[in-house]
Amino acid sequence: MTRGRKLGVLLLALAALLVLTIVVMELAPDGEGTEGATAVTIFTLDPDQVTSLTWQYEEETISLEKDQENNWTYPADAAFPLDPSYPDAMVQALKEIQAAKTIENVEDLSEYGLEDAVCSITVQGEKEYQLAIGEETGLGGQRYLSIGDGNVYLVDASLLDTFALGLYDIVEKETIPSMTDLRGVQIATNAGTLEMEYQEDSGLAYSDQYTWFWKTDGGYTALDTDLTESLVQNITGLTWNSCVEYQASADDLGRYGLDKPAATVTVRYTETSQVETNETDENGEPVYETQQTDKTFVLELGDYDGDTCYARLGGSSMVYQVDGTLCDAILAANGTDLLPQDVILLDWSQVTGVEIQLDGEAYALEKTVQETTDEDGATTETYVYQRDGKTVEITDALDRLQELEPTGSDANAAGNKTEIVFTFQQDNASYPAVELAFYQYDSSSCLVGLNGETRLLVDRDSVLEIVDTVRELLTE
Repeated sequence: MTRGRKLGVLLLALAALLVLTIVVMELAPDGEGTEGATAVTIFTLDPDQVTSLTWQYEEETISLEKDQENNWTYPADAAFPLDPSYPDAMVQALKEIQAAKTIENVEDLSEYGLEDAVCSITVQGEKEYQLAIGEETGLGGQRYLSIGDGNVYLVDASLLDTFALGLYDIVEKETIPSMTDLRGVQIATNAGTLEMEYQEDSGLAYSDQYTWFWKTDGGYTALDTDLTESLVQNITGLTWNSCVEYQASADDLGRYGLDKPAATVTVRYTETSQVETNETDENGEPVYETQQTDKTFVLELGDYDGDTCYARLGGSSMVYQVDGTLCDAILAANGTDLLPQDVILLDWSQVTGVEIQLDGEAYALEKTVQETTDEDGATTETYVYQRDGKTVEITDALDRLQELEPTGSDANAAGNKTEIVFTFQQDNASYPAVELAFYQYDSSSCLVGLNGETRLLVDRDSVLEIVDTVRELLTE
């Protein structure tokens, strides 16, 4: 081995020894203490005996007490909406603390971040206990802990996570109801009011697959199901990020932009519950009946704060921050952007026939249903279209109509050359006929006409392929 390679090996060995020395010094500064092979219990507490709890974290000190009924309270403000699950979790975290290492007879607590502790805890149980959580060790995952016995312990760093809370972190937030059986949603902003209603089997559209409707003075307009439900789910799936005020005054509401909300959302829904009838069944068990109650949920949105937005329940004195994207979606909501993106949406089982206008000719096809039964007895229904008693294999071409995807829209466009027109007859009292027309728009797009209204654009080549297929089938 050359002298240079020997020197390199020696340097690597020296570096490894230096790292090991640093780790050992981190675990036991100045060589103090001994390390056990397994974790040992160094502190126990009976949660049932706890009457008060105080902790200091990031220059905020919070003191809680239990009242005569054993409920947690915040003596500094009796009106504070305390979530008892937080102090309960803290007490449980102190029930038994185990240490991975003990450093005995420590003279200088500042070496471990315990002179000015990251978190100081005072808990009153059978007696008063004082604990201090210090810095994280160099190895990570552990922190130094003092329990006042002159030693320093290495404990799981998660202990600090339980206590790393300020006053507004332990607020009991208002419950957002489960809104599953919706009846309608109204969004009122400075730009106007969007009124949406949910109605099944309403007869308000040519297809009962549409269930959301834009309500205006002129009546009801079907809305795109996916787009509308995405908007509505943003509202019904709301979660509070954090609470910033629990007793907001009129001035406070003004600071958050909630004295004159940027948006007010009203959700109408039906709540279903099981109510006792004061009767019992043959086994002596109580009998319940289903009760449905109409409910209203009101949400107000105020000013933005970074990527969040201030919000509150209608009439509440509690102010929260919510995800700013929720406010974005609500403020941008308008009926025009929610209009259906379907070229056509038919229930083929309701269709009874179709008339096709192509190349100046009209072709009437009648739909029949043929049933076939396989050797296992399973029955399959097949839709068959006939013209003058002759079967026309047009089903695939009609399916391709519903598969067309919009490439854009132009609500002000007028149709130019008519490429093809389909008029579907269906078993629907409100809409016995549905007309679907395709017009030339430009070299790459066709304009879609549905029951006389034009808005969507589709790929021209895809339309012409359908036209060619239909022409070939009808002129055979």
